[in-house]
Parts: sequence; structure tokens; C-alpha cells
Amino acid sequence: MTLTERLRERISRAFYNHGLLCASYPIPIILFTALCILACCYPLLKLPLPGTGPVEFSTPVKDYAPPGPATGPQHGDPGERPDWYVGAPVAYIQQIFVKATVSPWQKNFLAVDVFRSPLSRVFQLVEEIRNHALRDSSGVRSLEEVCLQVTDLLPGLRKLRNLLPEHGCLLLSPGNFWQNDRERFNADPDIIKTIHQHEPKTLQTSATLKDLLFGLPGRYSGVNLYNRRRVVSYTITLGLQRYDSRFLSSLRSRLKLLHPSPNCSLREENVVHVHFKEEIGIAELIPLVTTYIILFAYIYFSTRKIDMVKSKWGLALAAVVTVLSSLLMSVGLCTLFGLTPTLNGGEIFPYLVVVIGLENVLVLTKSVVSTPVDLEVKLRIAQGLSNESWSIMKNMATELGIILIGYFTLVPAIQEFCLFAVVGLVSDFFLQMFFFTTVLSIDIRRMEV
Repeated sequence: MTLTERLRERISRAFYNHGLLCASYPIPIILFTALCILACCYPLLKLPLPGTGPVEFSTPVKDYAPPGPATGPQHGDPGERPDWYVGAPVAYIQQIFVKATVSPWQKNFLAVDVFRSPLSRVFQLVEEIRNHALRDSSGVRSLEEVCLQVTDLLPGLRKLRNLLPEHGCLLLSPGNFWQNDRERFNADPDIIKTIHQHEPKTLQTSATLKDLLFGLPGRYSGVNLYNRRRVVSYTITLGLQRYDSRFLSSLRSRLKLLHPSPNCSLREENVVHVHFKEEIGIAELIPLVTTYIILFAYIYFSTRKIDMVKSKWGLALAAVVTVLSSLLMSVGLCTLFGLTPTLNGGEIFPYLVVVIGLENVLVLTKSVVSTPVDLEVKLRIAQGLSNESWSIMKNMATELGIILIGYFTLVPAIQEFCLFAVVGLVSDFFLQMFFFTTVLSIDIRRMEV
């Protein structure tokens, strides 16, 4: 017996035993599957719904003026302006980005001590920013006059009263971990522990305190015990109540004069406007709703041709639930392992439906109903799965191979889609084998009764 034949026999036997299991214990299997779906979808509770994520719009920084309440913006083609770009913004955010490389890094160096030097510069920068003032013909303007003033913290943030600004300018930096006190920082024996002591012990998919104070995702800061690149990055984030181009230009010039660097980049071509949607709109739901209506109709008309099933509507609904649950599980699992989706859900979900497909659902149904009707239900399910086991696994391997080839294109958007597609395929296979197969066994048993 060749290797292929032995492998085919083992796969067929495994599918046969699995079919017996699902048909023998349908209720426990469905409950187990439901718990798995809920567990994998838990991270979605803290993610925005598809189409509700923040959207961006850029305008030239030259001659920038906030749009009026009804007149609209001054820049760009009116056809390209988003509807939300009206009225003055809530605040302006300006970040001063600092990037340092620790070199050379000797083997006997401790990360706790090496990171101390680049992080200690933040206290000097914060002091220079707070003390900066613009003197011109209109008078003297300090940061206190243009910054966004914050008052009391929200009830949920009061436990972080010593780390977040209160009753003053909205200014965030890694120095907040030590109340912007250099002496407290120098006396801290373990700065990495201080930075991570407020990190959540449970699953957290939204921004953490470290992300907020460092001004960028924590994994890009480089401040951890496993940093191999020896690069430390952080920002000083300013919240401004109004856009004062002359004050910001003078601050930029002052910092460049005090900290000259050949790698300093001044990017001031555009102002990026970020809008957070309050509620999901009908337009964002149309692609998703249309996709699943077509999906349901396709499955229903495909199962109409199969006579030996009790409820064609029930099987169609179970197939739609299988595909939808696999999509939600794929996003939840990717979020669980740190891959938060940057693509709009309305853009990626319909394509994932195409990738996941419904081939196995229809193949399994036809294979089971074509088995001899005089056999017991669990034997019919087992034999039906066993007959199609080899083709199902071959198709699965082919699809994974194609996705793997797409991943090595090294295009970030394609790589992200491929990762989601792999997790989606595995999730869909799991649900087809456990959820849909069990529902099919229940339907066949009802047909015999």
C-alpha cells in the first residue's frame, strides 16, 4: 500500500469516526460548538462594528482654516469632501516623535538600564515644550493659551489620577509614568515594570495605558525585555484647542534648534482629520446584508434539488450561520493574537465569504442523502463523511496553498487578507465538521421519523 493510499485510508477512518460522534451526541456537540463560537467572538465586544471605525480625510496645511458649520471646507473638490467635514473640530493633536537607537549593545547590558537613557530625554523635552512662548507683534502666547484644558477625569479613569493630566493642558508622554518627575524616574529600580504594571492581565483589544502615553502601539515602542532591534520610539502628544500655525512653527523651530539631527524630518504638507462615527449607517450595511441574502438564496435553491432532507430552509439557515460564525470567529481569533483588522469590515467580509465558500456544505449534504436509506442515521452520516473526506482535505490543502502563495507577495494589504482567510478557512472547516454535520444528522433523523 502506497503512502497516499495509507493517508487516504486514515483520513477516511477519522471522518467516519467523527460522523458517528456527531450523530450519536448531537445536543452536546451543538452546545460545545456554541461555546467555542462565543469564546472566539469575545474580543469582538471591544472592536467597532464593520463600517463604524474612524475615517480620515486630509487637507493641505498651507492656508488651513477650520470649515464653517454649513459652508464646508476650503480645500479639495466638493465632490470629494466627506459629509462629516463641517464645523470646528473638537481638538487638534500634535505629536513630537522621538526615535533613538541603542548602539552598541553589549551582551552584558541589562534592558532595564539601557532603556533608561533614551527615556530620560522625555523630561527635558516636556519642560522645553511647556516653557515655550511665541513673542510677536500681537503679544506673547504660551502653551497654556493654545492647549486643550482638561478638568476632572472620567469616573472610570480616576484610578489613574497620578498618570493622566488633570486640571491643566492635555499633554501626554512616557514621563507621565513618573508624574513627569526626573528624580522619581532616576530612583525607579525597574522602569520596565513601572511601564507595564497597568497593562491588563486579561484580553485587551483596545488601546492600553502604555499605548496612550507612548503615543503609538506598544509593540512599536521597543521598550520590553525582548527587544532585538534596540530601537526605542515614543511621542509627546499635545492636545490643542485651536490650530495656531505660527505657534507650532516656532515650537518646531525651537526644538530643531535645541536638538539638531540629520535624521529629523519635517512633514507638514497635510492636516489629517479623523472622524469617529456615532452609529452605523444604512450605506455601510448594504454590502454585508446583500452578501448574506444572496448567500441564503444560493444555498436554499441548491438544497431544493435534494429530496431526502426534511427542512430545506433549516439547512440553508444552518449553512448561513456556519459561514457568518466562521467570519466572526476569524476576526475574533486574529484580534486575540494581536492582529487587529485595519481593513474596513464591509470591504473584507464579502471577499472572505467567497474564499470560505459553501462547497463542503453542499457536498456533505449530497453525500449523506445518497447513502442507503435502510442504514441507521449515524451510519449514514459517518459513511457520507467518509466518502468525501479525501476530496474535502485535498480542497482544503489547495486553498491553503494558494493563500500561502498570496501571503508571500509581501504586499501588506494582501498579507493581512491572507492571514484572515487562513483563520477563516480553519474556522469554517471546524464549524462544518461539528455544527453543520450535527444539524444535518438531526434533519436526516427527522426525515426518517
